[in-house]
Amino acid sequence: MNRFSRRTVVAAIDVLDQKLTQAATSHFLLTLGPEINGAVRGEGTSVRKRMNDLISFVDHHPAHLVDGGPLEVVIVEKAVSLLQPDRPRAPWSPPPSLSPAAKVFNRLLEQDGVVISDGTLRRALPADIALPRTDSELTSLLEQHGFDTAKGHLEQASDAHGRGNWASANGQLRTFLDALLDGVAAKLDPSVGVLPSGQPRRAKLAGLGFLSIPLNEWDNDGRGFINGLVRRLHPQGAHLGLSDEDDSTFRLHVVLLTAALLLRRFDQITKQ
Repeated sequence: MNRFSRRTVVAAIDVLDQKLTQAATSHFLLTLGPEINGAVRGEGTSVRKRMNDLISFVDHHPAHLVDGGPLEVVIVEKAVSLLQPDRPRAPWSPPPSLSPAAKVFNRLLEQDGVVISDGTLRRALPADIALPRTDSELTSLLEQHGFDTAKGHLEQASDAHGRGNWASANGQLRTFLDALLDGVAAKLDPSVGVLPSGQPRRAKLAGLGFLSIPLNEWDNDGRGFINGLVRRLHPQGAHLGLSDEDDSTFRLHVVLLTAALLLRRFDQITKQ
């Protein structure tokens, strides 16, 4: 099971590209073992091209192990170590500024439910939630069942979050959830095509039993989980309102986990 998404591992390698010299790159590759070192070009080519080779190796050997553990974990931990200052900062010193690549890396770690605290990777969510696996499974199910519009909005939400564009990420997450629920309703009952998008189709899903009233997933008086989630994602009607990194990351995690649950349910229904 992958601990990190592919996007996070690639972002970590981008940090290595920025931080490592040719000699340091060679030393790091040597520590990874002869198979990886032999698959990456030598010092006669640029560090960027050598890092591209490393991305290719990871893609073709996702479960590869090195002495320090899974390759993807070793790469991410190496990138984290390079983000730390060389010497302790004085208490009154401003925090060190991060490069654009480092900022993207940090945000993608957060998408995976991991944060950097005192130079160490720490889980922001329990390990058994497995967000990278959830994200991958969600994408696979969206593709499998033809939810192309919803998939496009989810990709835009993830990209916007990675860039730190919180308002855009929040808007795309709400649109993704709307598109997913509308799409599920249309596939379960084609007659919903005459219903407006949003609330009427979600109520239809409850009527079909897809959204569970006994489990408080839906309440016709607006007090169910899905009712509340929609309001939480878009609290000010047409205006997204102000947001920050923690809020946007919370929205992303909740939507990923909820959408994965609903898509697994839909997948099981279609197999019956």
